[in-house]
Amino acid sequence: MIDFSHLSNSHRRAMELVREAAREKNCRPYLVGGPVRDLLLERAVVDIDIAVEEDSSALARALAKLMSGRVKSFPQFLTYKVTADQMPEIDIATARKERYRSPGALPSVTPGHLRDDLLRRDFSINAMAVDVVEGALHDPTGGEADLRARLVRVLHDQSFIDDPTRIYRAIRLASRLGFSIEPHTGELMRNAITSGALITISKERIWRELFLAMDEGGAPAILTAFLTQGALDVLFGKRTADPARLESAREQIERNPELDRHVLYTATLLRGDASPVDLEGSGFSQKRARNIVQIANELGRFADALLEAKTERQRLRVLKHASPEMLGVLAATQPAESRHVERFHEYQNFKLPLRGNDLEMPGGPHVSRALERTREAVFTGEIPAEHAREFARETALRYLKREEAKS
Repeated sequence: MIDFSHLSNSHRRAMELVREAAREKNCRPYLVGGPVRDLLLERAVVDIDIAVEEDSSALARALAKLMSGRVKSFPQFLTYKVTADQMPEIDIATARKERYRSPGALPSVTPGHLRDDLLRRDFSINAMAVDVVEGALHDPTGGEADLRARLVRVLHDQSFIDDPTRIYRAIRLASRLGFSIEPHTGELMRNAITSGALITISKERIWRELFLAMDEGGAPAILTAFLTQGALDVLFGKRTADPARLESAREQIERNPELDRHVLYTATLLRGDASPVDLEGSGFSQKRARNIVQIANELGRFADALLEAKTERQRLRVLKHASPEMLGVLAATQPAESRHVERFHEYQNFKLPLRGNDLEMPGGPHVSRALERTREAVFTGEIPAEHAREFARETALRYLKREEAKS
């Protein structure tokens, strides 16, 4: 019998309510997939995935009523999501079987039995279920033994052909758990990659898997494995893994969580040779795409420009054109420039107690430019702070005359 006692208070309460709703609707729910794996490993369980052989909608609505929650339905997948304040998300699905009409295609789904539902899954350690009422473990593929052996193993030889995204999930899962990929599974994975299986799925689906990898704490090792296995050739062509630079990117993100991790990791993967074509299917906005290309291609130019700068003002002018991610990369990869990057961050936070109205002249772009030039001059020590208003006014008048001369 599986023990639920070490679950968090909210998860234990959720399981109690699932049992109560099941008694009300006279059905038998099963905890399935990743939550069972994590429960057996005594890892934190995040979401709760429930399968029933009966109508899942009745259980979902009964549970939502007990939880004072909400139900969102996904009828094409025979699935319902129940949410409530202070409770984990609960996915309730009708046990189902899948059929792949062609390699790489999304499967067609039909209702089935619990065994069908477990046998359609990706890996044995994700193909277990626990009877929520009785606590009995259902393990038709030997997942519990693979947990003990710390192995990631697919369920059949066509697995990576049917759904090539399982290649990315296998690597990601093994890294997260500290497991090894079972030897035959590894062989099947390599054969699928070399035979072109990844060409059968859209680039959008591959990017989704890539972003999930980037969100993992162990992203550098996962991305390195993707490159080493050739799993990213379909996106970027042949690339050489650079674990040290990927680890440096992780450290930058850890120091400053506001950095765009997807931009930073992608730029690191494409270092030295990035093109907008490489980003096809990623969904990156034009701004984020430009940021990636800048970091990947222009890091050396920025470093050279900083070396050539003779004054602090010139360095600030260079760094103004760098994104936050580029600044992080510069500081991490160019130790001699790290103090200049830090100084630039100080400049970004520097406030000048001066407003456009203080200059007593008509407004316009010449005023904002003059205020920024004055802020720079005070920060670098070019002028004392008490001369800021006079300097700003004279600068604004000079800019205004230039604008009038051009018109």
